[in-house]
Amino acid sequence: MKRWWNTIAPAALALATLTACNDEGETSSPVNDPVRTIGGDRPATLMLPNDYESGTAIPLVIVLHGFTSNAGWTDGYFGISQRIEPDEIAVILPNGTRNSNDVPFWNGTDYCCGRGSGVDDVGYLNGLVAEAGEHMSVDGVYLIGLSNGGFMSYRMACESMPGLRAIAPVAGATFSDPTRCEGARPVSVLHIHGTADPTIRYAGGGGRDGRPSYPGAEESVHRWATRAGCEMEAAETMPSMDLVEALPDEETDVTRYATGCEDGVKVELWTIEDGRHVPGFDAADFGERVVAWFKGAGG
Repeated sequence: MKRWWNTIAPAALALATLTACNDEGETSSPVNDPVRTIGGDRPATLMLPNDYESGTAIPLVIVLHGFTSNAGWTDGYFGISQRIEPDEIAVILPNGTRNSNDVPFWNGTDYCCGRGSGVDDVGYLNGLVAEAGEHMSVDGVYLIGLSNGGFMSYRMACESMPGLRAIAPVAGATFSDPTRCEGARPVSVLHIHGTADPTIRYAGGGGRDGRPSYPGAEESVHRWATRAGCEMEAAETMPSMDLVEALPDEETDVTRYATGCEDGVKVELWTIEDGRHVPGFDAADFGERVVAWFKGAGG
């Protein structure tokens, strides 16, 4: 069954569901409605399978948009809500707040993108999960984020978000200062990054003129693999994949850390050769791959 929110524009999605894009008040939903509004003053959309039975434990995936973007567009880009029915998952589509230039953002790491804003997005996202638990039984929380949303997913892992099992940051990075994540509970990490990304560089960047910096894709992954106790020298090179239609076949190299990791945890790096900041994924294929990866991840 094709869901309407994958075929309409984000503005129509916001109008139809009263999501945070319009910053409208909370509305009530019928008990059997698979699309519900949660989040109070910062509404977000919670989507359940059409035939969801109360008390059935299913995974909860939260989609985090990038700087300047919104939940509706990002969900369409990743293809996550397309997996609600076939994979029996629930999805939350939240939006960040707006800065002084009226640009949506998440208060992720010190590099990206709400430095000095004081916005408590950690508390907000944790609150959404708690509220979702009033509508469903949550079998693990999973975050996927693009750019600023990827930074935010790393922050949630560093903050040991309750119930979090795995994150999938795309073109994001963890904190530059590793002590910001000291004591964090190990979780599975799927880091996806293009080598030709000029915005958030694969090798890391920032740090000029006293400004914050961010580690590269490999460094971000190595830190979380080490935190999980994985044997770094036992990294596996998995078969390459074709994720981006505009690039040559099997352009994405896969490195997996799974040996010796804490029970159920795995860490992977998907390196998109010549991939840009917002790679041209096929949403149906990408969403299927990521949700399958989530469902095979522990932590």
